[in-house]
Amino acid sequence: MPPLKRLEEQTNIDLEWEMIKASDWNTKLNLMFSSDEYPDIIFASNGNGAVDDEEYGVTQSLLVPLEDYIEKYMPNYTARAEAESSNPTVGLAASDGHVYAVGNLVGQNINTSAHTFINQQWLDALGMQAPTTVDELTEVLRAFKTQDPNGNGEADEIPLEMGLDTGFTGFRYILPMFGIPADNDLWIYIDDNKQVQFAPTQEGFRKAVEWLHQMYEEGLTDKEILSQDGNTVDTKLKEGNVGFFTLWRLIAMGMDDGVASNSVCIMPPSAEGTNSLMHRTMEIAKPAVFVTRTNQNIPATMRLLDTMLETEMQFSLYYGEKDATDGTGWAYNENGKIDSLDTNSADVLDHLGCNTLFFAPGEYISSTFNMPPQRVEKTTYCKDYDAAGHIQKYSNDYLDIVPLTADQIAEAGLTQTDINSTVWEGISNFVYKGVTDESWNTFVEKFENMKVDEYVKMYQDAVDAMGIE
Repeated sequence: MPPLKRLEEQTNIDLEWEMIKASDWNTKLNLMFSSDEYPDIIFASNGNGAVDDEEYGVTQSLLVPLEDYIEKYMPNYTARAEAESSNPTVGLAASDGHVYAVGNLVGQNINTSAHTFINQQWLDALGMQAPTTVDELTEVLRAFKTQDPNGNGEADEIPLEMGLDTGFTGFRYILPMFGIPADNDLWIYIDDNKQVQFAPTQEGFRKAVEWLHQMYEEGLTDKEILSQDGNTVDTKLKEGNVGFFTLWRLIAMGMDDGVASNSVCIMPPSAEGTNSLMHRTMEIAKPAVFVTRTNQNIPATMRLLDTMLETEMQFSLYYGEKDATDGTGWAYNENGKIDSLDTNSADVLDHLGCNTLFFAPGEYISSTFNMPPQRVEKTTYCKDYDAAGHIQKYSNDYLDIVPLTADQIAEAGLTQTDINSTVWEGISNFVYKGVTDESWNTFVEKFENMKVDEYVKMYQDAVDAMGIE
């Protein structure tokens, strides 16, 4: 592999690689740590599986804390992290405060997950404007149902297309219209005062299920909303005969002949008395490269990793050679940025691909790489939402990376399972049957028996310990 040969020549290090199949990763890793025969470096950047830094770093000290070495020997890595408005390596710290991994990140310069879309052709046909409030949205959906906006003389339009637990097209992305940016199975979020809030018992949650029940009762939602899965929703979106929906983006979602041809992104409508608030996505590095305690040349190792991140070396290791003609590689465009030449057609690769170290936070990737149209589309939506104040201040992603101990993680997992089951059962019942004071109070009381207060406090303490800015 030419890029590897250049890497060895540039660092004066001879590398021996042992490639592990994804299916064998965990078994191989466990056997290695139990054998006391460790490689100098472990690459886990390809998604095969993570290395448990709590177990092998904090508890057993088989991994080397790297923060001081990173600062001293990895200027490329450090400079890219420091150039971001928020630290993309913040999630790499273990519960003891040490960092046992160099991070991998393929940034997109985005700040939220799903967006809200509406059928502009239908709005134009009816002479209506895009709604800015939930009340306006309700009236638009009623018009979509009753005024034949597709002009075929049939009442076949689906005003609101969604499922319940269907990812970016599901209930989680209705909640932000009611001021609750909770989009994960934790069912907690961080408010503007850095306080952890439990979403299912909030008034905004109740208003969300009440509104969705109203839409269901009036026939303004897909009649299969309670049962359909994400694939079914996607199929209907591809057909294009829908009015309002939430989605990651339009381009390159397999929907170019459907909703992508007639729909536009709008600001999320806000319920009365609230400001719609989407979850803030943080582009956070995942732990990718670990150094074991038997490594006798840690400074040289860290210099090697940083050399892998030099722009031309990084793209050659990931994509293949500059100006390649075999369906791999990359090239500089006339604007001085990098274009991928990868067509996935090469029979034999001469580069490491996803097995190498790639660290490209948002600012760096935007200034270095020509983003494809679908990423430009997504970035544009994100900037517009942020400028309009529809993105939460403190990201819920902190909740996924707070330094919990192994015991806390296990305890939280059990609680989350109970919470998640109860929440989805409640949502389904509320949408189908409606909400009364009695049914709502019964729903809320279930969480009291799950020790939700202790659950929230555990995350609150962890958030406080992180000292997020």
